[in-house]
Amino acid sequence: KADGTMRILGGTVRATSTGAAGDAISAEGAAIIGAAGVTNAPYIEAATRGARVLLSGSGESADYSNPKTFSALGNVTVNGGTFRATTVNDGGEGLESKNVLTINGGDLEIYAYDDCLNAATNITINGGRIYCYSTGNDAIDSNGTLTFNGGLVVASGTTAPEEGFDCDQNTFAIRGGTLVGTGGASSSPTAANCTQRTVLYKAAGTSGAVVRVATGGTNVLVYKLPRTYSGGGGGPGGGTASMTMLFSLPALTNATYAIVTNAVVSGGTEFHGLYVGATVTGGTTSKTFTASSMVTTVQ
Repeated sequence: KADGTMRILGGTVRATSTGAAGDAISAEGAAIIGAAGVTNAPYIEAATRGARVLLSGSGESADYSNPKTFSALGNVTVNGGTFRATTVNDGGEGLESKNVLTINGGDLEIYAYDDCLNAATNITINGGRIYCYSTGNDAIDSNGTLTFNGGLVVASGTTAPEEGFDCDQNTFAIRGGTLVGTGGASSSPTAANCTQRTVLYKAAGTSGAVVRVATGGTNVLVYKLPRTYSGGGGGPGGGTASMTMLFSLPALTNATYAIVTNAVVSGGTEFHGLYVGATVTGGTTSKTFTASSMVTTVQ
């Protein structure tokens, strides 16, 4: 814990908190991880195993102090390096800023019970490779605005009402990068603030099922779903969708696409279910759509 600013620019740090509402790493001021242009340092592993602590109230109005793997009262900036985080109990959060969280680079992998990434006023992602998997809440949650300018992001929130990307009703801008997020719901990008097209695909989802998005025989997106979203009877054939899958990438243009589900994938390279250069066969075309708008909803 730092009473003021914390900078972790190199070395290897492994921190685990087992106490109730304990933070593995925390700062009373701002926090900086890594230096611009340095990809191999620092290496950080952070984990919490303690339970949350009830401060006041009960039920929906209860206020808790929650365990965090990395938390700062000021801005948090990630410039590079490797960050691995795990929480196991209700309320456990990953990387949190009580103000602005900015990710410029680095390799982040966060498994959290609660939010994997959280910030009070803004989350901005300019680069890096980021994987977020929440077992009980949103994958990426900004209580203010949310901006993507670059990077590779795969985010998995749990079932409704939780989301892959959540910024309430605030501005959600997508201007670059490759994003795939699943949850029971999702915040919708603010079209007027976006320069890159986004699709919100609403259907049922089964763990391990491969979703292929293609145009003219060319794969634009190949993604293996990380969990099952069911209970709403959604998907092809009608009913209420139980999954919202948001995807956005530079290759999306004003063209017509087919969404093929339950395909078979082999080869290529994979980043937490997102495939590049893979061979995809079989499957069933569940929907076709034209990405004529900056934000397109398919259901």
